[in-house]
Amino acid sequence: MSWKMTKPRGRFTAFLNSFLYALRGIRYCIVHERNMRVHLSAAVLVTAFSVSYGLTAAEYGLLFFAVGLVLCAEALNTAIEKAVDLVTREQRRLAAIAKDCAAGGVLLAALTAAAVGLALFLHFPKLTDTLLRILSSPALTLLYLVLLVSGVLFSFWGDRLFRQ
Repeated sequence: MSWKMTKPRGRFTAFLNSFLYALRGIRYCIVHERNMRVHLSAAVLVTAFSVSYGLTAAEYGLLFFAVGLVLCAEALNTAIEKAVDLVTREQRRLAAIAKDCAAGGVLLAALTAAAVGLALFLHFPKLTDTLLRILSSPALTLLYLVLLVSGVLFSFWGDRLFRQ
């Protein structure tokens, strides 16, 4: 992956390049940051469960907003960590504070997303009915097990997928 910035030929090319740079940053986070892969895996599993659960359009809006919040926070955390590393490799108090604050922002976003998830899914008997429907269907049970196992594998060993 090349990090060379190309000089745009025109406004529209510059506009398109901005999307390419953003996608390159997202790819960097996925390849190099385990926690980004953990968040993505959790998002896939929760989204799949939400289909079985049957959320409303407004509830899906809240769910996707919460997921997006966590992913944005993780990307910003990565950017802050790399910027601090660019400035200094030494153990400095202010560098540690910047990194810790960025990580704290991710934790706050994740806790917010968890609260949204509880608000969306913690409704009895709908939750128990959904879980029983999944567990009573071998195909759905297998689907969720495959999603869970592949999410764990992707989260902790996914960086090996991208090695060249």
